[in-house]
Amino acid sequence: MIHEITPHKLDNEFKDIAPKPTDYLIIYNGEQTLFKKAGDNYEIPRVSEFPQCECHYLISIDGDAYFLCNSNLPEIPEGYEFRGNRTFRTLENHLERLGGATSAHIAKWESLNKFCGKCGHLMARGIKERSMICPACKNTVYPRISPVVIVAVRNGNELLMARNLDNPDKTRLFLISGFVEIGESLEQAVKREVLEEAGVRVKNIKYFGSQPWPFSESLISGYTAELDGDPTIHMQEAELACATWVKREDIPEYDTSVSISSCLIENFRSGWTIKE
Repeated sequence: MIHEITPHKLDNEFKDIAPKPTDYLIIYNGEQTLFKKAGDNYEIPRVSEFPQCECHYLISIDGDAYFLCNSNLPEIPEGYEFRGNRTFRTLENHLERLGGATSAHIAKWESLNKFCGKCGHLMARGIKERSMICPACKNTVYPRISPVVIVAVRNGNELLMARNLDNPDKTRLFLISGFVEIGESLEQAVKREVLEEAGVRVKNIKYFGSQPWPFSESLISGYTAELDGDPTIHMQEAELACATWVKREDIPEYDTSVSISSCLIENFRSGWTIKE
């Protein structure tokens, strides 16, 4: 998964340090991040490429730091372009995938909290911890991390697979997932999401693992479960493009280097060989 970088280490401790020319620079325009073209792929720009940018420290991996440009957007030279943050998933360097996506998560949070939600005053970055503080009313906002559940539901030799309407990948199927609602446990969220989106009930819910998912500012908890009762799918058309039971032998191989969804699917495809 994207966060599994051992023996490398992500350092997300709040710090106030100056950038080096070789450090990474995140330039975020409120919707997209600036990337440097590199053949058929992309790279994250370095501080030396935009020396006019004032910036502040975000995180580091093995001493390679990531900074966020906090000045006006510079003039963008040829060879660079703004792209959606899913681009980080395609980077060849797996450390840059995690570092860039995590940094973009912070950048989006900062951009959404420029003004106080309580009194409307301009917010300021905290100097002791990662926060946005209102100097007028002292309202303090911390990075948003939304809890999400995802579940691999099995019915004998079949796996419940689906694809959301807004998923840009129109060629593959994935798993039922959704945000946890106020007042419910993770296991209750699993039951509700499956019932809402696929119209079936589940039992024997077991925890599989978790992962940070910066692309939706989330922390995803993965589960396995078994069908409980009637397998007839009643798809929620407002959320899903399709939902179906897929036989184990008909599931193609999934790359497990990025998402817990793929790990859960591979776990089923391989005969539940990964410890639950």
